[in-house]
Amino acid sequence: MAANADTVFESGALAEPRAPVDSHAIADLAQRAERLNQTIRDRATHPNHRKTLRKFVGTEVADLLDLKVETLYRRLDRHPTLPQGITPNPRRRDFTLQEIYALRKAFDLPPKRAPGQRGLVVSICNFKGGVAKTTTAAHLAQYLVMHGYRVLLVDLDAQASLTQLFGILPHTEVGDEQTVRTFLEGPNFRGEPSPQWTGDLRYVVQETHWANLDLIPSNLGVYGAEFAIAARLRDEDGFAFYRPLSEGLAPLRNDYDVIILDTAPSLSFVNSNAMFAADGLLITLPPAMIDLQSSSLFFELVAELMENFNRTEASPKTYDFASVLLTRVKPKDKTHAQISKWIRQYFPQETCSQTVVQSSALEKVGPDLMTLYEVDDYDGDRRTLERAIEAMNSANGEVELLIRQSLEARAEASSRATVALSSERDKDP
Repeated sequence: MAANADTVFESGALAEPRAPVDSHAIADLAQRAERLNQTIRDRATHPNHRKTLRKFVGTEVADLLDLKVETLYRRLDRHPTLPQGITPNPRRRDFTLQEIYALRKAFDLPPKRAPGQRGLVVSICNFKGGVAKTTTAAHLAQYLVMHGYRVLLVDLDAQASLTQLFGILPHTEVGDEQTVRTFLEGPNFRGEPSPQWTGDLRYVVQETHWANLDLIPSNLGVYGAEFAIAARLRDEDGFAFYRPLSEGLAPLRNDYDVIILDTAPSLSFVNSNAMFAADGLLITLPPAMIDLQSSSLFFELVAELMENFNRTEASPKTYDFASVLLTRVKPKDKTHAQISKWIRQYFPQETCSQTVVQSSALEKVGPDLMTLYEVDDYDGDRRTLERAIEAMNSANGEVELLIRQSLEARAEASSRATVALSSERDKDP
């Protein structure tokens, strides 16, 4: 029997036709989704509704300090005033991240940047969604912190996935004035002085459950910054639409070794600000045809954007590095292997040798709002987690080398400039 236009088949059975969906129904969906997000967050952060960081075992601490574990323990035994950790059993010692920093300082490990040197701004970018920008940003930031860097994460995506990953509900626990939005709106908004305006972005920085890793959170209101910047471009003579974020971050570059920008999957005013503020670009790219095809448009748009900068800036915009990081890679997938090969052939200098592997461990810890580095008790084969962490460490280690080389090159250039200036002064009569 033929079905009429009002008949709906579901799982082989007749179902009632669906009612029209109006704005109230969509608003109700939004409320239910928010309640679901809160339930997930509260379960993952029970009982305090705030994330806490696990402790690090002695072998991990020794690796982070580039020591053998026996050497670490001998040093601690000789110097009982140093952090000793706790001993949950006679064969194990656990340390907090704060204690690892104290040991790093006590062992006189070198700082990550020269005195007076400004921190480096890195933009995790791609104008396409689903390419692991947030996953990469969070893991890279935590990796750098574990290796002695002081890091600021900036969530520039109105979807606020990065903010949620740190256990913060963006749409109920973050006000617009706690994001970049108010700053990007400028000192005068809609013709009135902005009471939140301070001239920089320090006022929106929040501490996280990771020592020396701070966050500027996001919420849906960040999308409104697009309209605010457009209005400023219309109303303010000489306004450079791409400059506000760079100017707001400028003082913070004295506070952090690295500032990481997690960007939205779009070409927008806010992303243009991220591109101008950045010293280095890390382009996340899965080895899939649809992502590869969009990459050419991404590079073309970035080049056009840089030319736009250059028309008004005193010196041309350059990046210390613009590196492609292959993400969501399935090592045993033949299609991924072929596309990865093509990418490396056409971008041999730009493509990182290491990749971010698509691991079941990443998927398993997702509902608990965890990164791989935060997992303590793993519900599954521990070897799967260890392999995923090893792959993530390899990728982050390669990016950390790019960052370290950039900081060292900038320090060397600054030193040469200082010597040259001093020499010129000595020549003056």
